[in-house]
Parts: sequence; structure tokens; C-alpha cells
Amino acid sequence: MLKNCIRVVLVLLCAVASSAYAQVFPTKTIRYIIAFPPGGSNDILARIIAARMTELLGQTVIVDNRPGGGANIGAEAIARAAPDGYTIGNISATHTINATLYPKLGYDVLKDYTPITRVAEIPLLLAAHPVVPAKGPKELIALTQKRKLSYGSSGIGTPGHLAAEMLRGYGAKDLVHVPYKGGGPAGIDLMSGNIELLFNNMPELVPFVKAGKMRAIAVTSIKRDPVLPDTVSMIEAGFPGFDLGNWVAIVGPAGIPKDVVAKLNGEIVKILREPATRDKIAAQGFNIVTSSSEELAAYIRSEHEKWGKLVKVSGAKVE
Repeated sequence: MLKNCIRVVLVLLCAVASSAYAQVFPTKTIRYIIAFPPGGSNDILARIIAARMTELLGQTVIVDNRPGGGANIGAEAIARAAPDGYTIGNISATHTINATLYPKLGYDVLKDYTPITRVAEIPLLLAAHPVVPAKGPKELIALTQKRKLSYGSSGIGTPGHLAAEMLRGYGAKDLVHVPYKGGGPAGIDLMSGNIELLFNNMPELVPFVKAGKMRAIAVTSIKRDPVLPDTVSMIEAGFPGFDLGNWVAIVGPAGIPKDVVAKLNGEIVKILREPATRDKIAAQGFNIVTSSSEELAAYIRSEHEKWGKLVKVSGAKVE
């Protein structure tokens, strides 16, 4: 009887301690890991969110870029951090793709993270260097049947890589893949003419399209995107089933206390729903999507299954 009473008291004390910890959280700097270089979509979103979190939480939130390894270096750093809420980070469609693409990883996207919230959906944009004569997707396909075209991506197995490989199923012939460590470097090389085509997240390319430094060919959303209303969707251009996009979500290492997860989720969702933040993000081509931790967990599982099938069909491999 005495042992049972002691056990009950200990459980209650742990619950009280956990609740108290969540109420005072955070008491120190939060590290926000991005598995991509500065300037890309993940980095853009993280810096907007981190700046506002710093204001609302009263503690500094530092963006820590950890690019490389096909976005696996940063992803593993998140998974291996202490599960106390002081390390969070972005994962994206790339990480559910990598689960099938790589024979061995230092993390498990289904087991090694505490889901916090979804952040955004990101349509992909197919862009070309201005000297490429094709103005639309069908002209582009025809051009690949006549000569070699080089295309860049933000890395092997990223949504942009798989989207370009999907073109082969619609008749594209001579495409040469040039992988980069992120969308930023790939965009720079497209503008300089070192590559001719690029499938990448819309927000990373829209400013350069509007400046005339690259040409928008098509978007991968079902309908045209309001940010580039004159650019057709792949489906509209006659490519049925070409509905493909990226997404961003915030996670932490597995095992973060539920009260801390609730605190982080509540603050980040509030930030994303603020009109000023929402407008700033939407103007760059992101579609804001928030969720509960449980909803994000289910979404990651579904994306893991979807992209796994696409990787196998595409034949994409780590080179």
C-alpha cells in the first residue's frame, strides 16, 4: 500500500514538474536548424519565423544552416539533439524522399522526430535561362528531342530533381542532371547560363523571373499561382497528373515533453496566422498550412509513402 502511494506521489510530482517546465519554457536560446544553405525556401521561412519567435518568447531564436549530404546533415543534427525543445528545425519533402532514396541514413524520418507543426506548401516552378528558345512545356519537350539540355536541382532526390525526371515520362529525351547543395546556388548558375533549366521552389525563383533574369515555363500546382498569374500549370499545359510540390514542417528530436510541444506549436501557429506574417510569406509564393503535432505526424507518414513510390518509379539514385 505504501509503495503504491509513493508511486502515485512520484507520478504527480513529475506531472507538476513537467507543467512548470512548460510554463517557464523557454529560458535560453533556441537553435533552429536548416538543412539547406542561406537564401533557399527553408531559410526564408525560418528567418521570418525565428525573428517573430524571438519577439514573442523573449529568448533569442538562432537560425543554424547545416547544408550538405542531400539535406541529411542538418536532418541528422535535429534528430540527435537533446529532446528539451531548445533545438527545432525544418524538414521538407526532401527528407521523406531520402528515406527511400538513400540505402542508409543516420536518422529515421518516421521515428526520430517530434512533429511540431506544418508550415507551408510550396509549388515548384520550371524556369529556363532566357536564351532557351522554348516558351512553354510542350516546346521544351520538343527541344529535348533535338538537343541536350542541362537542368539543375537543389540536390539528388529533391522534389525538383524528381519533377524533372518525370518529364521523361511525357516525352523528354536528352536531359542532363546537375545537382547542387541547395536552390540558391542552382538559381545563380541558371542565371549565369551554366545550366539551362531548373525545377525549384517558387519563392526562390520568382524575384529573378520578375527581374527578367530567367523565364518561367510552368508551375506544378493544379492551377496557376497568383504570384505568377501568366504562367501556366503543367496540368493546364497538357501534362495530366503533374501535380507535384514541396512542403516545409517544423520538428524537434524525438521525446520532447508534450507540454513543450504544445507551447512551441501554439506560438508558431499564432505567428503564421498573424496577418503581417501571413502576407509576407504568401507574397513570396508560399501557401501557409498549419497543423497540430498529431496531424503533422500523419502527414509525414503519408508523404513517406507517396514519395517512396515516386522514387522507385523514377529510378532516381544517389550518384
